[in-house]
Amino acid sequence: MKRLSFWNRHAELVSASLLLVLLLAGCKSAPAGRPVDALELIDDQSSFYIAVPKAADNVLIERIVSGFYEGASEADAKMIADRVNKVYCGLNRSKHGTDVQASVDGNIPSNLIPKVLNEKKGWIVSDYSPSNSVNKYKTYSGQIEMSFPSSKIACVGRNLEGMLNKYDSLAALPAEDTTALYSDLDKELTSYLKGAENEIRFFANKPQSFLTILTGAQLDLKLIDVKGSFTTDPKHENQYLLDLDFRFKNGTFLKAGRTLLVLAFGLTNSQEEIIGDSELLINDIRIDKQQLYKLLSL
Repeated sequence: MKRLSFWNRHAELVSASLLLVLLLAGCKSAPAGRPVDALELIDDQSSFYIAVPKAADNVLIERIVSGFYEGASEADAKMIADRVNKVYCGLNRSKHGTDVQASVDGNIPSNLIPKVLNEKKGWIVSDYSPSNSVNKYKTYSGQIEMSFPSSKIACVGRNLEGMLNKYDSLAALPAEDTTALYSDLDKELTSYLKGAENEIRFFANKPQSFLTILTGAQLDLKLIDVKGSFTTDPKHENQYLLDLDFRFKNGTFLKAGRTLLVLAFGLTNSQEEIIGDSELLINDIRIDKQQLYKLLSL
């Protein structure tokens, strides 16, 4: 399908990144000190953010494993998925393709690492030490780059050294310093992604491509940003219910955008709500799960 072309072109990179993270998260014991939250390692240089908790759709995580790694049995895929708590991911699109930055909260046995990431399979294994730090972190370079700074966190993709620098500095803080998240993201966005427990949450500050994928239409909506969530439809296990929150540049653009969205999604009056002069909420859009799996291809 034409509207899936962008995701299909780059599915291998994203799939490889998150699959290997899910397979391999966990390398060594974390340094004594403050526990680091996986979300704190995601920077503010992405245009699309997504949080995928296990409780929202464990099958999706199983598909990530079995869909990319053909040698994984169903039992192995389920075992790995059961050990993942949440995946945070930032994506960027450019004329050169799509890059990904991911951080995973999980607890995966470290003995999987040498079986998959080794020189015989084409990986370059090296040590990285942040400036003014005595700690060293193994990094693995191939089609993608990754590292496992603790048994609970895995990092992959863009700005890997920056993620390790951040981890190292946060882990050195006093253990009792757990009152706040030291995130590069806006506080509201951090809270939104962190709060994803039984739903998949996303945020896009450049949402045009995402909306084209969802609707199959080129919609010129003059948006500031859009966020939303996917939850399993309680009446149909093979479907999601999608909620969207659009922020338009002004009220004029909201009126025009609302008309286009009603046509694109086939909405009823009960599914939409206008907040103030420039915000539109749309609720309970039914999306087939298979469609979302193809869109994300994580």
